[in-house]
Amino acid sequence: MSSSFALSSLLEKTENRDKDFRYMATSDLFAELSKDSFKPDSDGERRMCKSLLALINDQSSDVQSLAVKCLTPLVRKVHEEYVDEMMMSLCKSVLTGSEEQRDICAIGLKTMVVEMPSSMAGTAIRRVTPGLLEGVQSDKLEVKLECLEVLSDLLRRFASCLAEAESKECLAALFGELTSTRAAARKRAISCIASLSASLPDRMLEGQLVGNIFTQVGTVGLKPELRRTYISTLAAISRSGGYRLGKQLGKVVPLVLDQCMPAYSTDDAEMIESCLQALEAFVARCPKEVGAFHDRVGEAALAYLSYDPNYAADGDEEMEEADDMEDEEDEDAGNYSDDDDVSWKGAHPPLWKRG
Repeated sequence: MSSSFALSSLLEKTENRDKDFRYMATSDLFAELSKDSFKPDSDGERRMCKSLLALINDQSSDVQSLAVKCLTPLVRKVHEEYVDEMMMSLCKSVLTGSEEQRDICAIGLKTMVVEMPSSMAGTAIRRVTPGLLEGVQSDKLEVKLECLEVLSDLLRRFASCLAEAESKECLAALFGELTSTRAAARKRAISCIASLSASLPDRMLEGQLVGNIFTQVGTVGLKPELRRTYISTLAAISRSGGYRLGKQLGKVVPLVLDQCMPAYSTDDAEMIESCLQALEAFVARCPKEVGAFHDRVGEAALAYLSYDPNYAADGDEEMEEADDMEDEEDEDAGNYSDDDDVSWKGAHPPLWKRG
């Protein structure tokens, strides 16, 4: 099967009109790709990549899924130029394709980003990042979310390969998404920023990222959900970058503690939870730097240890009403006799109907 003739025969079967034939041919292709001995020539690599792109957009979802599965061994078998072409094609489909195309191509692109060798990092950064950033700023929510998810994986693996100008562009686009009206977009933007922060230059981390968060949190009339988002971003940066945020904890910890105060967190259980999670991340990742705030952090933790967001001030009145209702039910039960029970009529038919 390693010969070019055998590969050509196999790829020809992937174009069969019968979806079952296409599925079996794709399955055989996956089996060959998984073999260490399988090493196609340059023309075979090109044709194989072209066929897989067609199969990823196949009408059969089973064929699509199997074609995506083939991408895992493929990225380790073919030259970088073909990986480049495939990623560009998949990225374009995510941005401009139909809903069905977008979903499966996003999965394929994500698979390639996760599985590709580190030696191809330059390709991923140079070719895919601009397209993903375009999608992040798209007006279509579905496109935005798919691009944010792929970008998160890309930055987690290859953020250190970004040039400073590219990092700045990424950060600007992602920071803008923290103010999105959609919670899903904000959540994925936080994940991307956390991955990016681990590789940002110090001046960009301290000034453009943490500094901007301070500015936004200090904005008068800031919506509670956005305030929570910025606090969650600080927690994510701490979990990802660890010690790098330690230099800023002298300002960051008091900021988070202030958000726990009643002035900001009254009747906002989510804000309290976000603050406590942030403090937990600071203590876990920067124990030395947070030492000066141990007392205040401990006080905040103890204060909310017994906090119950379901507790209501009029709980005693509600309990009294519940007791009164139970008393009434008991009185009704006392006036009830077996003579009033007619349930037996449905359960047991008359004798004259038995038999």
